[in-house]
Amino acid sequence: MTGSPTVREATTDDARAVQRVADAACHAVYDDILGPEEVDEVVASWYDPERLVHDDVEPDERPFFVTAVDDDVVGYVEGVPDDEDDVADLYRIYVHPDHWGAGLGRALLDRLERAFRDRGFERLRVSVFAENDVGVRFYESVGFDDRRTTTDERFGTERYVYEKRLD
Repeated sequence: MTGSPTVREATTDDARAVQRVADAACHAVYDDILGPEEVDEVVASWYDPERLVHDDVEPDERPFFVTAVDDDVVGYVEGVPDDEDDVADLYRIYVHPDHWGAGLGRALLDRLERAFRDRGFERLRVSVFAENDVGVRFYESVGFDDRRTTTDERFGTERYVYEKRLD
């Protein structure tokens, strides 16, 4: 990493870069859990640039931030308010594997937490595959606790659901 990373709101111009980061990060994390073919399908579906812009980047109620190094998007985070008054969901957070360990995930999460605190939310919730050791370690290291276990109906695997207070 040569330049200082920045965190900013995502724009419609970031959709392809987000897709590129998702492809690299999802394969690094999920190939051993779901298989590379399933990961290809998920990334193609969930990160189609047009769908991403329409469903995720443009809606004002969904905070979506990217982190960039030398103007190159290398990570992103998206949150979704829940129907409950004080709970918001960390919908997804990924950093390109070439930048893991540089504090970019923590910087993205800090920005998302600030956005939800400013909107009056008191708690943040996240769901992660139990086998996703990278994700589990990250969430526990940044203060997520109060873990419960559920089953992911689509993939038939165990998931952990964590929460943390946004104090």
